[in-house]
Amino acid sequence: MSTIRDAEEAIKHKFAEENPTGFDGPLRYEASGVVENERWWYIPCGWIGCSGCIVNKHDLYVNWLGSALSQPDYFWGHDHGIFHDLVDFAFASDTDRELAAKLILRFQHMHPNARGVYPKQPVWYLDRDIPSALAAQFPNFRRHFVWFAIPEIRQATETNGLRFTSILSNRA
Repeated sequence: MSTIRDAEEAIKHKFAEENPTGFDGPLRYEASGVVENERWWYIPCGWIGCSGCIVNKHDLYVNWLGSALSQPDYFWGHDHGIFHDLVDFAFASDTDRELAAKLILRFQHMHPNARGVYPKQPVWYLDRDIPSALAAQFPNFRRHFVWFAIPEIRQATETNGLRFTSILSNRA
C-alpha cells in the first residue's frame, strides 16, 4: 500500500516530467487540507492555475486539478473516471442524442483537421462539428479531454439519469 510520502514523490515526479526546469525542493501544502479516502489522497499543493492534486493509492497516478472547477466537482469527476487528461468516454447506448450533443460541446478532441493534421493539444468541438461527431463516434468518444464538462455531466447524471463510463486513454 502506498503512503502519503509516495504520493508526494509522485507529484514531484510528474511536475519534473512535464516542466523543463524540473522540480527542486519540498512539496509545500497545508497538511490540514489533505483529504483521504480508501482510493486516493487529495493534496492541496496548489499554485496559480492548480488547486492541488488527487493521487490514486493503487497506482500513484497524479491527477492535476486545474482551477476552473469546484472541489466537489473535482472529487466527483475523479471518482467517475474523468481526469485532467485524455479519457475514453462512453455514453450508455440509450443516451438521448440531444443530451449527448449538449455535453460534447464541453469536450475537447484529438482528431485531425481537414488537412489530416493531428492537434498537439486537445481542441474544442465547434457547433457545426457536433452532428458529424455524434454520427461517427457515438457512444464512444476516445481520446477526449472531458474535464471541463464535469459539472454538466454530474448534473445530467443526477437529474437525467445519464449513464457513462470513462477511463484514461492509452498514451498512443
